[in-house]
Amino acid sequence: MNKFGKTAPSALLALAMCGIAGTAVAQEDEGDVIVVRGALVPDEKQNTAEISSLLDAEDFERQGDSDIASALKRVAGLSITDGKFPVARGLNERYSSATLNGVPIPSPEPLRRAAPLDIVPTRILAGSLAQKTYSPEYSAEFGGAAIDLRTVGVPNESFVSLKIGMEVDTETTLREGYFYDGSDTDVLGFDDGLRNLPGIADRAVREGVDAVGQIALDTAFEQDKTLLITEGDVPVNGSFSASVGLIIADTANYRIGTTTHVGYSNEWQFRDAFENRTEGTNLLNNSNSVTSDYDETRQEIGVNAFNTTGIEFGNGDHEIALTTYLLRSSLKSAKITSDTDNDVTQNEIRRESTSWLEREVWQGQLNGTHLFADMKDLEFAWRVAYGEASREEPYNRQTYRILSPTSGNYLYAEGEADENTIKFSELQDENFYFAGDFTLPFDVFGRTSELRFGGSYRDNSRSTLRRDFDFRSPQTGATGVISASPELAASRIDLIYSDVVLASNIINISARAGRLFPDASEASMEVTAAYALADVQLNDYLRASVGVRYEDSSEETSVTLTTANGGTQSFDPLEEEYFLPAVTLTWNPFGNIQVRGAYSQTITRPQFRELAVADFVDPNLGITLTGNPFLVNSEIDNYDVRAEWYFARNEFLTVGLFYKDITNPIEQYQTGREANTTSFLNAPSAEVYGVEVEFEKKFPLDEWFDGEQWYGKELFFATNYTWSESKVSADGIVTIARNSQGMFVPDTGDAAGRITDGRKLQGQSDHLFNLQLGIENIDTGTKLTGLVNYASERVLFAETVGGTGPAVLEQPPVSFDLVFSQDVEFMSADYGLGISVKNILGEDYSAYREDISGADAPFLEYDRGTKFSISLSRDF
Repeated sequence: MNKFGKTAPSALLALAMCGIAGTAVAQEDEGDVIVVRGALVPDEKQNTAEISSLLDAEDFERQGDSDIASALKRVAGLSITDGKFPVARGLNERYSSATLNGVPIPSPEPLRRAAPLDIVPTRILAGSLAQKTYSPEYSAEFGGAAIDLRTVGVPNESFVSLKIGMEVDTETTLREGYFYDGSDTDVLGFDDGLRNLPGIADRAVREGVDAVGQIALDTAFEQDKTLLITEGDVPVNGSFSASVGLIIADTANYRIGTTTHVGYSNEWQFRDAFENRTEGTNLLNNSNSVTSDYDETRQEIGVNAFNTTGIEFGNGDHEIALTTYLLRSSLKSAKITSDTDNDVTQNEIRRESTSWLEREVWQGQLNGTHLFADMKDLEFAWRVAYGEASREEPYNRQTYRILSPTSGNYLYAEGEADENTIKFSELQDENFYFAGDFTLPFDVFGRTSELRFGGSYRDNSRSTLRRDFDFRSPQTGATGVISASPELAASRIDLIYSDVVLASNIINISARAGRLFPDASEASMEVTAAYALADVQLNDYLRASVGVRYEDSSEETSVTLTTANGGTQSFDPLEEEYFLPAVTLTWNPFGNIQVRGAYSQTITRPQFRELAVADFVDPNLGITLTGNPFLVNSEIDNYDVRAEWYFARNEFLTVGLFYKDITNPIEQYQTGREANTTSFLNAPSAEVYGVEVEFEKKFPLDEWFDGEQWYGKELFFATNYTWSESKVSADGIVTIARNSQGMFVPDTGDAAGRITDGRKLQGQSDHLFNLQLGIENIDTGTKLTGLVNYASERVLFAETVGGTGPAVLEQPPVSFDLVFSQDVEFMSADYGLGISVKNILGEDYSAYREDISGADAPFLEYDRGTKFSISLSRDF
C-alpha cells in the first residue's frame, strides 16, 4: 500500500462535506424569530468523534448476559464465533482488537492472538465501546471494530453485593452423561498436579527412550483417574459471585476507594453429535466416508477475580488506579465415539476420550489521568501494564476398540494411527504495554477544539510446546487386537494400562514427536507507535477529526522439532513501517441530526498461530490447525458514512454505509492433508460492504393508556440490522507452506488455481439482526425483556487449495431469550430476583459442506437445549 497514495478520497470527502455545510447557513434574524441549531443531547454515542456502539451496565442487566462475548452479539454489525470471538462487519476476529481500559488483553488461545471474550464477566464491567471507524489513538490493527471494555472503578459509597444462581439445560441436566475422576480440585477449575507431564516422559522425547528405559517410560503416567469413563446423571449448573466496594478515605484533599469482585461458575453441556470428515467433494455417497456419532459431557468451570484501587486528589484533577484481574476457564470432557471405519478397515469402532483444558489470563494495570489547569487545561493520561496468559491441555487421552463379530465385545486394538494416545500441550504468552496520551484544548475560529498526541510500546511473546505419546503392542493380530493376551483385550482400560501389564512388554509407550510437525514454537512481536490528531469544531455545524498514526513493528517466528539435532527453523522477521491517515467529518445540519463521513487506512498483522507451523487441535470443532510462516500483513482502506438522529439520551435512529478494500486478507483453508486439517494463506484481495440500521427508544406507557397503573412504566424497544456482502479475488498469487524434508519452504502459485474467485470472506454473514423488546417499571425496578439474535450462514473455513474439498459453512443458531428481573422483599431484607429462559426455540448447532450433488452434508452438528436459570442477589 502507498501509505499516503490513497488520501485523495478523504480530501474529496472533506470538500464535499464542507460544501454541504456551506449550504446550511444559519437563518438571519427576522423580527422575533429564533433559529436553534445543533441542540445538545448528552449521549456519548453522539458526542464521540467516531462511529461507535455502546453498552453499559443497564444493558448488561436487561440482556441477562453473564459474559461480554454474549453481550456484544447484540451490537449492530457484530456477531460472535465459537462463543468467544467478535466478528465485526463481516470481518473475523483477527480484524478486531479488544482492550481493557485501553490495554490489550493477553490471549490464552493457541489458535489466535485475539483474546476470548467469553472469559470476561459483565459483572466487572461498567460498559463497553465498539468503535467502528478508526482513529489514530487506537492500534493500527483495525478492520472491523476496536472494542474497549471499561471496568468498574472507585465506588461512590461502600457496598457488599452477593449473587447466587442455578440453571437447568433441557438437553443436559439430569440426563445420563459420561464422567471421569480427574484431580481432587477439578471442581475449582484447577488441576492439583495429577496431570503434570512426567519428567521421564519429557526426557524420553528429548533424548530418546533408551535414555530413560522402556519400562520406566511405560509406568510413568497416571493410568487411573484420568482414564476410566463412568456413567451418571449430569447435575444442574451453578454460579456464585461477590462484590465489595469500600471507601478507605474521603477528605477535602483526596479520596481513596477499592472495588473487588470474585466469581465462580460451573456449567455442564451434553452433546449428542454427528461428524462427517470425509475428504473430497463426494461427501454423501462416498464409500470411503469418515463419519461418526459421539456423546460428550463437557464441564466448564469459570473462576474470576478483579480489583481496582484508586485515589483521587487535587480537587479531582488527578486520578491514579491500580487494576488487577484474573480470568480462568477450565474445560473437562469425557467423550465416547461410535462409527464404522469405511475409510480403511470397515470395522465398527469405539473411541473413548478424556481431556482437561485450562485457560488463564492475568494482568496488572496502573493508570493515571491528570488535568493541569495552569497549563491551559492540558490533560495527560498514561497506562502501564504487564500480563500473562496460559493454556494447558495435559492428559488429553484417547483409546480405541473394535467390535468383535464373534463375541460381541469391543476389543482393545491399535488401529491405523493416532488411536491410543496421551497428548500434552501448553502455551505461555507474555505482554508488556505502555502508553501515554496528551490532550490540549485550543481555540480556532472562536471555538474550543482539541489536539491529541501520544505514543505506545508493546512487547508480546509466546511459546508453545506439545508432547504426544503412543501405546503400541509388539504382538497384534490382523485387526490390530492384542494377540499375546486375547482376554486382556476385552478388559477394562484401566486394567489394560495397569503397571503390571505395561511392565510386561505386552504394550509399550513411545514418544511421537519424530512423526509430527514441529512440536515447539517461539514467537515475538514489538510495536512502537506514535500518533497525532486534531479534533476541530470548524463552525457551529461542522466538526473534523484529522490525524495520522505511525507504527514500526517486528514479528518473528521459529519452530522446533525437539527430537532432531538442529531441529529449529527460524523464519525471516515480518518488519514493517506505516504512516496511516484517518479523517472523520461530522455535520450537524439541524436539531439532533448529524451526519458522519470517515476514511482511514489500517492494517492487520498475522497472529502467532497463523505463522507458527506447529500443530494444535481446536477442542470445539476437533480440527487441527497449522500455521504458514510466509504470511504478510493485510492492508485496509476503510470508508464510512452514517446519519444519526437522537431523540433523547440513549434514544436514536442511525443509518450507515461502509466499504472496505483489503489487500492480502488472511483466510483459513483446508490443506487437503486430512479432511480436518487447516492452515492459512493471504488471498490477493477482497472487499466487503454493507448497510447498518439501528433504532432504540423508550415509550412511557402512561402516554398510551389511561389509569394510574401505567404511571412509571416504560416500553423499551431496540433493534438493529446489518446487511453486508464480501468478495475474495483470485486475481494474483498466493503462497502456502510446504514441508520439504523437514524444512518449510514457500510454495507460490497463481491464486486462480488455488482459491475460488468471488467467494465470501471467512466469517462474513449476509444478514445480522437483533431485537430487544421489554417492559420496565421504574418505581419497582421490574424488567421483562425478550431478545432475538440472528446471523445468516458464514464460512467457517475455506475450501481446499485447488478446490478438491468444499468450504465448511456454519449456520449460527437463532437465539430467542426472555430475561426477567425484580426487586423483592423477604424477611425485611431486599433481594434482586433474576429469571431467564435462553434458546427458547431449541436451535441446534450445525456446520456443513456442499456435496458434489449440491446437497448439504453435515460437518458437525449437535443438539442445544433450552436453558432455564434463576438467580438471587443481595446488596448490603
